[in-house]
Amino acid sequence: MHTYTANSPEAVSRILALTMIVDGHLSPSEVQAMHHSTYLEQVDIDDDTFDRTLRDLCEDLLDAAANRHAGMVEIDPRLMDALLVEIRDPLLQIRVWRTMVDIVHADGHLDGREATLVRRAARAWFGRAEAEDSFTTAALAT
Repeated sequence: MHTYTANSPEAVSRILALTMIVDGHLSPSEVQAMHHSTYLEQVDIDDDTFDRTLRDLCEDLLDAAANRHAGMVEIDPRLMDALLVEIRDPLLQIRVWRTMVDIVHADGHLDGREATLVRRAARAWFGRAEAEDSFTTAALAT
């Protein structure tokens, strides 16, 4: 797995890319929602950085896959947690989390794996599991 500096554009891009692919496919509406938001500009991520990081993430996940010929790649929850801790700045965490919610809503379908990732991010960044459940349940219901 590539390593990135905490709070770097690549670390942020990887979380957003993971949000897009965690359900097993890359939805054009999710990519469009992220590219049309002002979020990337706010955190100085250009399209090339995002695209390169997305490609690197896909390659890393395929390289680490236990059964890559089955056509499915399972993302280990511990890996999700390890990637999430690379975002340490509290304001950046809020911005990334909000963008994650926008991405998972973009295609009109909330997959269980998407909800799991968004909830794990809330737990990692905002604290207690009880608060995380009510916080993300409300956000994911929008």
